[in-house]
Amino acid sequence: RDKKVELTKVQKHAPKKKQDVAKVRQYLDEYKRVYVVTLHNPRTQKVSEIRKNMPDIKLLFGINKVTVWALGKTHKDSYRPKLHHLCKYLKGQCALLFTKSSPSELREQLDAFRSAEYCRPGAPAEQTVRIASGPLPKFPHTMEPVLRQLGMPVKLVRGVVHLERDYLVCNSEDVLSPEQCRILKLFQIEMSEFRVGLLAVWTDGDGVEELEEKDSCLMRTSLHPEVIVVCKQLDD
Repeated sequence: RDKKVELTKVQKHAPKKKQDVAKVRQYLDEYKRVYVVTLHNPRTQKVSEIRKNMPDIKLLFGINKVTVWALGKTHKDSYRPKLHHLCKYLKGQCALLFTKSSPSELREQLDAFRSAEYCRPGAPAEQTVRIASGPLPKFPHTMEPVLRQLGMPVKLVRGVVHLERDYLVCNSEDVLSPEQCRILKLFQIEMSEFRVGLLAVWTDGDGVEELEEKDSCLMRTSLHPEVIVVCKQLDD
């Protein structure tokens, strides 16, 4: 029996795409500034907190190609004057943040949502972490084989877990393995930090300004470049 073949390409997501474009342009009409922001170590809960506690902003995540279409890729297509210059910053995981706040005001507001988090495998290490040799009284003797399996040079001395030599868990910028993440969590080292970075801003009447380098200098962080862990037995 003959099989019917449809040769027409169906645009299944066309309505959703048009809705997303319309929403971006609606906010462009309502706000004098739109930022391209990036989220370091994103967490759904933290994004919800920002939206709840900053009701005067709009934070939009979407497909970059659709966002570019909404802004306008060229001078001719630009929805607002000079807005198309913002498109080059829409790369990777980023979002649009609509607000009336200046860069310095927004930086101060977003810094309030910084929080330490445990690392996930595949993330870059933000610190160098070393564990000093000696007893590890925080761990019961049953943890000795677990720590050894994770690659740590440990042994039992009179029932107490000992680290035979200083152990480098990771260097800054290393791509973390599952084993490294497990060790960091066992030693309660929250190396990752949720924070929002500002890449660029478009201001009505002024155009686009790149912010990444300047903002990275202003962005506060609670992370020190290197951590050395020393475990000691506390007196009763």
